[in-house]
Amino acid sequence: MSALYRQARPATFEEMVGQEHVKEVLTNALRQGRLAQAYLFSGPRGVGKTSSARLIAQAVHCQQEARPCGACEGCRLVREGRHPDVLEIDAASNNSVEDVRELRERILLSPILGPRKVVILDEAHMLSKSAFNALLKTLEEPPPHVIFIFATTEPERMPPTILSRTQHFRFRRLSEEEITEKLKRILAGLGRKAEPAALALVARLADGAMRDAESLLDRLLALEGPLTLQKTENALGLPPQEALFALAEALDQGQLRIALTQAQQLYTQGFAARTLAQGLLEALRAGLYARMGLGLGPHLQAPEERLLAAMTALDEALERLAKRSDALSLELALLGAYQALHPSAPAPAPPPSLQLPAFDPHPRKPEVRKPVDEAPTPAAVTHLAATWRQVMSALKPTVRAFVREAEPRLEEDRVVLLFPERAGFHYQRAQQHLEEIQKAVHEVLGLAQVELKLEGKKN
Repeated sequence: MSALYRQARPATFEEMVGQEHVKEVLTNALRQGRLAQAYLFSGPRGVGKTSSARLIAQAVHCQQEARPCGACEGCRLVREGRHPDVLEIDAASNNSVEDVRELRERILLSPILGPRKVVILDEAHMLSKSAFNALLKTLEEPPPHVIFIFATTEPERMPPTILSRTQHFRFRRLSEEEITEKLKRILAGLGRKAEPAALALVARLADGAMRDAESLLDRLLALEGPLTLQKTENALGLPPQEALFALAEALDQGQLRIALTQAQQLYTQGFAARTLAQGLLEALRAGLYARMGLGLGPHLQAPEERLLAAMTALDEALERLAKRSDALSLELALLGAYQALHPSAPAPAPPPSLQLPAFDPHPRKPEVRKPVDEAPTPAAVTHLAATWRQVMSALKPTVRAFVREAEPRLEEDRVVLLFPERAGFHYQRAQQHLEEIQKAVHEVLGLAQVELKLEGKKN
């Protein structure tokens, strides 16, 4: 028994799903007898390029007035791949100059059964440059009884000399609604039933390709009884949608511990880290769209801009998970989404009083400060160690990482950050962000001057 996607191929243009801009032009050309001698069908995989080429071949050899009828002897032979005047060639494996020369010899012969020969070149971009050059003259002045149809997913790889001699039709991805309706018709013809949520999941996974959707449905038809969402998820190895929605709601409500626990449970059940991150991204998307009245999703309360930031963080994490997909990488992806949803929760910084000074084998004598007759320092800096934590919280995390290596001191009317000799890199990076540091010190301590010093370096 053949695959479902082969059984479900359209027999007429009316059965073809989507691509209305293509069907209208081709049906009018057939009705008026104005078929071109060369076509180029381009677009994503599984959207109907080769099926449309076969429909043209059926129409050319159809024996009925309404062409193609899909039922006559000519249409049946084309659909079964047995018509002697229809040549369907895989250009990926027949892409040499010798193959093109053989093709030119075959098309010079007159048609056997029908009025014209139809040559369908699938994956046409795979032809070599020499093969294209060998075909160019034939395509420019083809025999009157030949129609060329090129099908490709990469039209940009087609030579301009070929493109200029064809009528180019661009096929688009199919919508989820169009795919769902076709799947419903297939199930109705087979006497099977399915939940709308299950068909919607298949349509979403197909990513606009009808052939992919039909292949997924073919796998699900091995299950007994109606196709439910749970059966579909289990058969396709996907995490439960309900669990992903709960995970998204936990992150949205700031319940980080619960979210990490739920993610760990799903990971231990065998779901890949990248699959879980992708599912969480789709759950946040569904929650955002549900708020706008577009479908169902988890109940999320975060502002739209934070939801978008969390989705962006997960999308970036998917690139890293493609290289390393383990439990730790999954936790980092969740933490990134959590931070995007709750940016007001600052990362706790360790108090400077807990930092141990660097060991100095040559201790220096304590510096004797000279009395100054200046205005007293603000009251906020009376206990610098107690207030310095507020300064650290006011800094960006990246700047805070550099300043954390320094020991803050109050000298006269300025704050001095003393970096140990081993922290030369942090000292240099802190110099680049001196204005940000001065701004934070002024906001918290009321002092406008900040000086950076590196031990062992003469300033």
